[in-house]
Amino acid sequence: MPSATASASAAHASSTSTASKTTTAAPPELDAEPFFREIDIILIGVAGFFILLALPRAIARFKHLSEWFAGCFFRSVQLEGSSRRPRRARSNGSSFQEKPADANAEEQSISVYSNVDLTFSPDLESPKNPPPYIPAWTSIFPTVNGILETKIRPGYSLWKVLLMVGYMVAMMYAALFEVNLFTSPARLGFLPVSQLPIIYIMATKNNVFGALIGQGYEKLNWIHRYVGRVAVLAINLHALAYFAKWANEPGGVAAHMETNHVWGCVAMGCMDILWLFSISAVRQMYYHLFFVTHSIAAVVLLIAVCYHEDFAIPYVAIVAAFYGLDRVLRLVQTRIVNAELRPIPELGMTRIEIPSVNAGWRAGQHVRIRVLSSGMGLLGWMESHPFTIASVSKHPNEEGLVLMVKKAGDWTAKLFDVAQRTEYREVGGPTRNIKVMLNGPYGGPGHAIVTSFSGAMLVAGGSGITYALSTVQELVSKGAEGASRTRVVELVWCITDPSALVPFLPIFSTMLDETRGTYTSLHISVHYTRAIVSDEAMKMFERLPLGVTLTPGRPRLQKALEGVVDRTAASRGVEDRLTGVVVGVCGPMALGEQVGQVVRRLDSERRSAVNGVELHEE
Repeated sequence: MPSATASASAAHASSTSTASKTTTAAPPELDAEPFFREIDIILIGVAGFFILLALPRAIARFKHLSEWFAGCFFRSVQLEGSSRRPRRARSNGSSFQEKPADANAEEQSISVYSNVDLTFSPDLESPKNPPPYIPAWTSIFPTVNGILETKIRPGYSLWKVLLMVGYMVAMMYAALFEVNLFTSPARLGFLPVSQLPIIYIMATKNNVFGALIGQGYEKLNWIHRYVGRVAVLAINLHALAYFAKWANEPGGVAAHMETNHVWGCVAMGCMDILWLFSISAVRQMYYHLFFVTHSIAAVVLLIAVCYHEDFAIPYVAIVAAFYGLDRVLRLVQTRIVNAELRPIPELGMTRIEIPSVNAGWRAGQHVRIRVLSSGMGLLGWMESHPFTIASVSKHPNEEGLVLMVKKAGDWTAKLFDVAQRTEYREVGGPTRNIKVMLNGPYGGPGHAIVTSFSGAMLVAGGSGITYALSTVQELVSKGAEGASRTRVVELVWCITDPSALVPFLPIFSTMLDETRGTYTSLHISVHYTRAIVSDEAMKMFERLPLGVTLTPGRPRLQKALEGVVDRTAASRGVEDRLTGVVVGVCGPMALGEQVGQVVRRLDSERRSAVNGVELHEE
């Protein structure tokens, strides 16, 4: 009997111990691979939301076959008809030619401080072939947009910060949910691998996501930088956690280092190199070092991460597909052509004309250019720099693609010096023929059709005039063809010295001449900030073309925008429905932020009168 009792007691103790072990056993660890794929599906859903927001405009734009490849590839086309070419620069840099006999009939004697009262003529016919207009969500919900566009710091608005915070929360959840990083640090390694497609796709020039939502790569590069930094942080924590774990085990770190771990260290080194040499100070001072290290490390990283973990292979395959597509498209978009360089001493600019390329871009787009000349220095010919196109596509003025490059560094200073080594010809003034490599076009207004708006106000600061020139020329040329809804165009240009206006007066005169008798009314207001102490310096501006004003001081942008909106609203009688006003700005960041504030402060009555005001920052 005692023996049976002891046996039962032992059995009870054994069962109690087993139950205790069962209840205290750790739950099975979460399978990281499907978990991170689910996180990626959620991120794809977020991207799909932004694509849906842009879908109405994309449908309206691409329902015309001519828009399918507009702004994709440079080309040369045969144009019917011709127009007089804007007056070329003389050898001293001045753009003036001798006035024709009837010049006084085309000009008005006005004070440089005066304003021109431009009214819209109701007798003009409506456009014969107007482009479709779809309002942006920002103009439909201006109050919400005003809140989201509040600047938290230069270059970062509230909506960007919210996206960054939301992304960081999602990544922290993915890395920390149901895991002990001290015993199982592998989870931190899954995170950067799963984000490789975002990092690489957002780094490509032909950005697939950007093409779907109508945004250029330069406007989405902040996503590439931010996600890349999160990935660098995660991969370093992943490695350090493993090193700390192995250091406390027999044999130390060396005993645990296998071949796949070595490849993991190579991948981590590549990520650290990509981050270190992309710091703005390093990138700006040592651009060649940044470019070379970025190109090599980005490729080695993909190879190393595949050898480190099989989980990475599908992600690397996605990266390779999109990265390879970008490289193929960039090759197709590249052309080596002859260019004519002309110095503009008044602005410290180099004017680049490429007559053999006269089509294939949209107003507001930019091109990346290499100058293939020994005059650019030992490595200067290798550098590719972006510049906004200053001419309009398919314009019969025989100029083709035009760039205006301001001296702002070593490379642009060398280009200006090359342009000054002119080869004089009998016709056309000083010029320098040279080979250049074009790549593009990129950026631009995306799915928005500038000519679909009833009014437009373009604000430019300094060399930002190139963006405004191409946009105004497109509005003017399309208006003459009856393919534009735009009735009121206001160009506001801020410069330091009034002498900068001299080379542009012939171009402004040509644009103003083209608007006469058309559906579009154009006014150009130039504002200079440097005090003029000599009356002699202002004599050349005593007679300005009708429609051009020169005023000292900074522009009153709020008043200018209200004037554009009021003049646009006054033209309602020509067409039953107004299609909004677009405000474009290109220049220093401070100018862009000021224009953004002006647009957000516009009163609701004026905004409603024209059916919305939309901002585009270049």
